[in-house]
Amino acid sequence: MRVQFTRRVASPTLNARPGEILDLSDDEALMRIEAGHCTAVDQPKQRLRDRLPGRRKPEPEQTPPPGDTPLEKLTVEQLKAHADKHKIDLGDASKKADILAAIAAAEE
Repeated sequence: MRVQFTRRVASPTLNARPGEILDLSDDEALMRIEAGHCTAVDQPKQRLRDRLPGRRKPEPEQTPPPGDTPLEKLTVEQLKAHADKHKIDLGDASKKADILAAIAAAEE
């Protein structure tokens, strides 16, 4: 992996100056990148805000499949479709709370 050094490194196996580009084995390159000695040349540079602790993007929440969504989170239209699908009589219920009550009563 090609890396560009950001600081001087002097060791028995490697001697590099800032700005110098070298080919290293993948394992050594990853170790040096993680230590902050260099950056990968063939990869885009990571933004500072992504490198700071506590500033990483949160993992995206996994959305449950449509059938597993709690009824309270469905819209009125979705609740009406659910009632039609399960052949539940809503009567004159038009508000979300009334529709939820009618569905709960029918499922008991």
